[in-house]
Amino acid sequence: MATFTKKSLKNAAITTFPRIFSLLLLAVYLLYIGFVIQHDQGPVDYETFMQIGTRFLRGEEVYGENSYYPLPFVMIFAGFAALPRPVSMALWLFLPVIVAWWISGWKLWVLLYAPLIAHFLGGQTAVFGMIGLWGYRQRQKTDHFGGGIWLALTLIKPQLGLLPLSWAISRWWKAFRGTGQIPKQFLGWVAAMIFIYGIPFLVAPDWLSQWLSHPRPLFERALAGFVPRGLVMLGIHGWAFWGLWVIITLLSFVWILKHVRQKLDLDLLTLWYFCISPLVHDYDLIQMIPLLDSKRLQWGAVMLGVPTLLVILFAYGIDQAWAVVTIIAPGLWILKFKEGAYSTPSLNT
Repeated sequence: MATFTKKSLKNAAITTFPRIFSLLLLAVYLLYIGFVIQHDQGPVDYETFMQIGTRFLRGEEVYGENSYYPLPFVMIFAGFAALPRPVSMALWLFLPVIVAWWISGWKLWVLLYAPLIAHFLGGQTAVFGMIGLWGYRQRQKTDHFGGGIWLALTLIKPQLGLLPLSWAISRWWKAFRGTGQIPKQFLGWVAAMIFIYGIPFLVAPDWLSQWLSHPRPLFERALAGFVPRGLVMLGIHGWAFWGLWVIITLLSFVWILKHVRQKLDLDLLTLWYFCISPLVHDYDLIQMIPLLDSKRLQWGAVMLGVPTLLVILFAYGIDQAWAVVTIIAPGLWILKFKEGAYSTPSLNT
C-alpha cells in the first residue's frame, strides 16, 4: 500500500509540476504585456506594423522604409491599428503564444522555446506561417480540400510558404499524373489564395507592383539560416554570396535526395529550408513548432535555443550575437533524421 502511495505521489508530481510551471511562465508573458500596455509602448516591430496599418486606414502611402509586407498582411495591421491600443497590444502579443501553446498540446516546452520568446518580445508576424503549416501537415492528402486552405495561410508571409507550397506542388503533380484529375487540395488552395490575395486588388489594384518595388534587404541581424549567416560572417557579399549560396543549396539538396530520399518528408525538407534560406529570421522559427512532435525533438529545440535565450537576456542589441540562432534548425534536422519517426508522407508516397 505504501509503495502504491509513493508511486501515486510521484505520478501526481510528474503531471502537476509542468502544469504549474507552465502557468508561471504564462504569468511572465502576461506581466510583460501588462508592462507595455501600462507604458503605452509596444515592441518596436509592433509599433512599425501599427504605423503601416494606420497609414493604410488613412489612405496614405503604405510602402516605404520598413514596410515590406504584402497587402493582405498590411490589412491585418490595419485591423489591429483600428482597435483600442491596449486591446491591440494584448491580442497581437498574446495570440501567437496561445496558438503555439495549443498546437503543442498545451506542453511546457513551447513556452521555453527561444524563437517563440523572440517572436513575442519583438511583436512579430510568423503566426500564420506556423498555424498554416500545422493545418496543412495534418491534411496532406491531395483529395483534402481543406488542406489547400491551410496551405494558403502560410503564404500570407510568403517566405514561410515557399517550401510547403513546393512540396504540395510535387504531390499535386504526382496525383494529377496518376488520376488525370485536378486534386481537390489544389482547388482549395486556389480558392483561398483568391480570397487572401484577390480582395486586396479591389482595394488597391497596383499594390503588387508597389510591394515588389520595395524588397526587404538582407542584413546580418535577421539572418537565421545557417548557410547564409555563415557566408555573411565570412565576409562574403554580393555576387560571391549568391553564387556560393546557390552551390551549397544545390549540393545539400542533391545529397539529401541521394541519401535520405526514402525517408524524405515535409518535416525534413522544412528543417532543411530553415538551414539554407536567406529569407527566414529568428522569430520565423516558430513555424517549426508543429514539426516537433516527440519529446526528443521538443526538448532538443529548447536546449538548442538556450544560447538564443542568453542573447535575449544579455545581448539583445548585439547583431553578431544572434548568430547562435542558426544552430537550431540544423540541430533539429539531425535529431529528426536520427529519430526516424516520420509522421508525414515521404517523397515516394
